[in-house]
Amino acid sequence: MSTVTRRLYLSLFLSFLSLFLMLSGCSEGKHEVKRVAIPVDSVTVIDGDTIKVKMNGKEDTVRLLLVDTPETHHPRLGKQPFGEEAKRFTERMIENAKTIELEKDVSERDKFGRFLAYVYVDGKSLQEELLKNGLARVAYVYQPNVKYVDEYEKIQKEAQKKGVGIWQWENYVQKDGFHREAVGFVASKNSDVYHPADCDVVNEIKPENRIYFMTEQEAQASGRHRSQVEKCWVN
Repeated sequence: MSTVTRRLYLSLFLSFLSLFLMLSGCSEGKHEVKRVAIPVDSVTVIDGDTIKVKMNGKEDTVRLLLVDTPETHHPRLGKQPFGEEAKRFTERMIENAKTIELEKDVSERDKFGRFLAYVYVDGKSLQEELLKNGLARVAYVYQPNVKYVDEYEKIQKEAQKKGVGIWQWENYVQKDGFHREAVGFVASKNSDVYHPADCDVVNEIKPENRIYFMTEQEAQASGRHRSQVEKCWVN
């Protein structure tokens, strides 16, 4: 083998070795989990899937990656069934937390400028807990931020099978979001009357006491009757 040939083989070997080491490093970095702890008392809950964090005098909005909870105060959609329940759930986890950590994926912010993160409360994934309890759906799955989408979808399927939370009604959760019209009536556990879901009186019922019905027949079958709030029944 000539000197030139040996040099060529050596050059090729070193090139392949360099490429292998570079790819190995990328692979390890991809699966490396880096979480940043934030002060518990710096967190304010906006709704089930959005929080605000204040650090060093600056406030930032954090949007939970890969999940969507029903709205609580959307300017167009208003309040949606289980929106308050999801918000209360997130509030309880945050209020009782000893540690809160944020983990980012690839892209740092969305088009609204919100910081995108996986949120962990005392080591538990807030996203997973919301999904387990039927208070969120897997949504806004956009490359490259898809690190945990497979795990989340498995958890969601279990919640669907159990019919918990938002999965009580077949048509409430759809690809484009939550459809309030699929939930027709709401009652309180402590009352023998029911109201249309879009009645303002519903907002006065504590989320943990709300009972939802798809049809008026279902509401009546529970032994309840129409409320006497006339403005709620005007067509």
